[in-house]
Amino acid sequence: MSMLKEHLLKLSPFCLQMFGSAKHAVKLRQSSRNPLIKISLLILVDLWKVARTTVRFCTDSNFRSILILQLLNSKNVHQTTSYTQMDRYPAIFSSCREYLADKQDVKILSYGCSTGEEVLTLRRYFPTAHIVGAEINKHSLAICRKLPVDEKINFIHSTPNEIEKQGPFDAIFCMAVLQRKPHSIAEKGITSLKKIYPFEKFEQQIFELDGLLNPNGLLVIHYTQYSLQDTTAASKYVALGSHNQNNYASPVFDKNSNIVKNPEPQNTIFIKVK
Repeated sequence: MSMLKEHLLKLSPFCLQMFGSAKHAVKLRQSSRNPLIKISLLILVDLWKVARTTVRFCTDSNFRSILILQLLNSKNVHQTTSYTQMDRYPAIFSSCREYLADKQDVKILSYGCSTGEEVLTLRRYFPTAHIVGAEINKHSLAICRKLPVDEKINFIHSTPNEIEKQGPFDAIFCMAVLQRKPHSIAEKGITSLKKIYPFEKFEQQIFELDGLLNPNGLLVIHYTQYSLQDTTAASKYVALGSHNQNNYASPVFDKNSNIVKNPEPQNTIFIKVK
């Protein structure tokens, strides 16, 4: 793979330029009424997409890892991007710290921890807690495992069995995970997620997280296309404070996977009361 990658890195600028020129030519000829030309153009567009994906697959290890996940483990994949950053949600983290201030031996799950910045951030807010970072993308997980962390931080491959071995937890953070390509959904004006990311998939994940959480623990579901309050697990939870995702720039959807127009404020931090 490494030798192939070297060759592709050398060839990719030329190939992409060539296919880019072809793509431009396609656009100029799209108005043609000749059916043969139209068919040829469709083939060229498909070839362009295949070539671009092939080059990226061979040269971008993160893209390769995500694509393999989508092909081989689609039932467990939610968000397909690995974007993250340090201290991304300070108000939420601070409120959770205040709620858990008097609890001893706190155990926290960062579900979908990407490359570990959220775990490092949580350590600042919870200096003595045991923190588990669970990540399904093995490329991101490999980055996590190279971080200089203390003995009470553990990174694991995100499977139900592996996470269950680490639990139960006093707080579970699921931040910008339970969604699928939100920016693309918004740009394309998609009004139903039924075939892309159905509500049932979201609800099943809520059930799994609920089973990992201690009574009176915190379940933090932030930046998601669905609402925990639409699930059948909602009766077990009450919201903590007024934290919500009103600044979420992408559409939200109901339990029928249909877009919600003018949605109500969607709470973020929940206490498990049952």
